[in-house]
Amino acid sequence: MSKPESMSPLLDFSIPLFRDSDPLVIQSPVPGQPTAILQFTNLADWRRHVLGLRLRGATPPIFRRKHDQALQLLFMAWLDVTVIKLAELGALATFEGACKARYPNQEFRGLKNALKYLIEHEGLVDEAFRVYRETGGAIVQNLLPTSKDGSGSGFSEIRNRLAHGDPFEILPWCGLFEIVRDLIDFMYPAT
Repeated sequence: MSKPESMSPLLDFSIPLFRDSDPLVIQSPVPGQPTAILQFTNLADWRRHVLGLRLRGATPPIFRRKHDQALQLLFMAWLDVTVIKLAELGALATFEGACKARYPNQEFRGLKNALKYLIEHEGLVDEAFRVYRETGGAIVQNLLPTSKDGSGSGFSEIRNRLAHGDPFEILPWCGLFEIVRDLIDFMYPAT
């Protein structure tokens, strides 16, 4: 029988408002910098960061709810950072569903084809991304797999590794939530 101490994280339902000695550390784009290390020691600051990732376009309510659910999971990373990987998977699944709904006459066989369609037929360019305008980091060239054999860190490969591999094997992807937000806002612009 295991000791009660080994289950202490499961039994401790308190939510710390401050993490001065153990900050939540993530990589994220910030104005003027595509990749930065952010440390959150205050729950209110973390909440503000997560709320900044909400959709702004005219997204159908079902996908807005799904995106908000992914952000709720991201917010829970305050308690356990590994939850970020589940939130990433939720964000990518929301994007894929929103893409299929936005272009119902297209038969996307996988996320890679949906992204190719946005780039080749809908004119998706870096300037369409709010995160690009704020940070300057290249995006479109990194959405699709980067190697000739189709592997790499394109969004479809990230999603496949999260869904079909070990979702906890890698660190959170820098900028994933910002890019998903901007992709969905691109497909459903504010009216």
